[in-house]
Amino acid sequence: MADSDAITSVEAALQVAGEVITLKRTYREVWSTKRGSTKETYDGNTSEYFVDGVPCKKYAFDDKIKALVPEDVFRLLTSVGYFPDVLPWQKRRAVLFDMTGTLTDREIMAKDPTFAPLLEGMGKLTLEDYKKKLTSEKKGFTGVKNETPARLNECQKTVRDLTGLDFAAAKAEAATLEEQRGQLSAQLIALEHNGAVDAKRLEIREAQLELDKLTAENNAFRAQQTAGAVNVGDLRRQLEGEKSRLSATQTLLEGARRSIAGHDRSIEESRSHWITVNGEAFTGGTCPTCGQTLPFEQLKAATETFEAQKRQRLKEIEDNAAMQKESRAAAESRIQSLQAEITDRENRIKELESQIQAANAARVTPVDMEGYADQAATIRARIQRLEGDLQAMNKDAAQVKAGLRSELETIEAQIKHAQEVIAKEGVLQYARQRIEEIQTDANNAAAALEAIEQMLYLIEEYARHKARFVEEGVNSLFRVARFRLFREQANGGLEERCDVVCGGVPYLGLNNGAKINVGIDIINTLSRHFGVAVPLFVDNAESVTRLEYADTQVIRLVVSESDTGKLRCEYEN
Repeated sequence: MADSDAITSVEAALQVAGEVITLKRTYREVWSTKRGSTKETYDGNTSEYFVDGVPCKKYAFDDKIKALVPEDVFRLLTSVGYFPDVLPWQKRRAVLFDMTGTLTDREIMAKDPTFAPLLEGMGKLTLEDYKKKLTSEKKGFTGVKNETPARLNECQKTVRDLTGLDFAAAKAEAATLEEQRGQLSAQLIALEHNGAVDAKRLEIREAQLELDKLTAENNAFRAQQTAGAVNVGDLRRQLEGEKSRLSATQTLLEGARRSIAGHDRSIEESRSHWITVNGEAFTGGTCPTCGQTLPFEQLKAATETFEAQKRQRLKEIEDNAAMQKESRAAAESRIQSLQAEITDRENRIKELESQIQAANAARVTPVDMEGYADQAATIRARIQRLEGDLQAMNKDAAQVKAGLRSELETIEAQIKHAQEVIAKEGVLQYARQRIEEIQTDANNAAAALEAIEQMLYLIEEYARHKARFVEEGVNSLFRVARFRLFREQANGGLEERCDVVCGGVPYLGLNNGAKINVGIDIINTLSRHFGVAVPLFVDNAESVTRLEYADTQVIRLVVSESDTGKLRCEYEN
């Protein structure tokens, strides 16, 4: 019999709840001879599954096994090295915590009165959130503490600088200066209301009104001469507007023409593309892997898919061409409209140019009223003489006003200085009040920091207490194996771990026999936790002097010097 005809079969009889269940799986290779060839080729392999001698599908076989024991649990219970060496430490830790039903932080704290203040301070927060809250508050209070010296120094400097000022004298001086300023202001107002100066100003205003009236009459006389004449300025503004709009319309026309050219190119490109796609033919009749011709059904399906995709591509090209044609037609319509508009504007420009030429030819040059120039010159001379008189009168009053204003400026400066001194009294009071507030805040921050530090220290102590508490709870479940779930770091914090040790020696440092016994001890505890016992395979069992007791069927694999080339089984009850 060739190797390819061999059938590999594995069968197991399991006792489950007092009932024997048999599971069997066979494995064989599948070979076949292709048409036109005398040589067999490998087509893969196949498996058959049986439960209690009854054939079944793979999924039913797998479901039966899962009902007996889940795959992940089965791995934990059948190999002495899987849990301590293969399983990631995070998953080991999760399994151990699930086994012990670890208490919550609040439940652990409640067992030790040392942590009563911590339990009360947490309130509804978790321990981690409470620690974050305390750390954040500590940062804020530390900032207050660190900033206090600078703030105090600034306020104390202000107090030292302002303590020697005489605020009462400044207030008295300010009152006296205010009285002097009022007297000088009254004198200036009296000079401003000088009667002779006001009368002279009135004469000047009356003469100016007389000149304005004469000028208005002359303007009306000149306007009568040009009444009914065309306003050339308005016509020129209209002409410039029409030219500007004509230029804009011509720009739009050029754009529409360029748009048509672009649409024409797109239509021609669509036509060429359509011809190219329409000429394509299906060429995928062979398998891309082996090169053989596809079966009829697959070839038919592939051809239909190709043709459907080809029709879709042709339709997309046709739709795009139709859209380009519609856009081109719209652009042509726009060109006709713009050309008509350009013609209208060109005609309007010619008409306005003709109107301007006619208006210039009929223009009339107006003349002033008889005697206007002489009368206006007489009035202007009178106004000039009156303004000279007023200037002479103001010159004398100006000298007096200048002296008064100079005195006022000096008094204003003195008042300002006195007010600045008076204002500093409020600054001094605020600085003294601020010193008291800063010292109070500093004291409160120091007290709060001390309380926070005490609570953070208690949290660290609780972390160590919890580590011991949890490790003791976990390790109490095992006879030989021990687990180190935490490790204290150099900075005082705790690092989460799940190291397996035995007699203080890490698992990786144990000899093979000790590793096997540690693994059996772990499996005993896991079997009790999961409520199931499965056959246990122990490889290299010859290295163990005394095998740890296991409450399940143990299959010991031993290297025997006397047994060569043949597997021998011994059964022990």
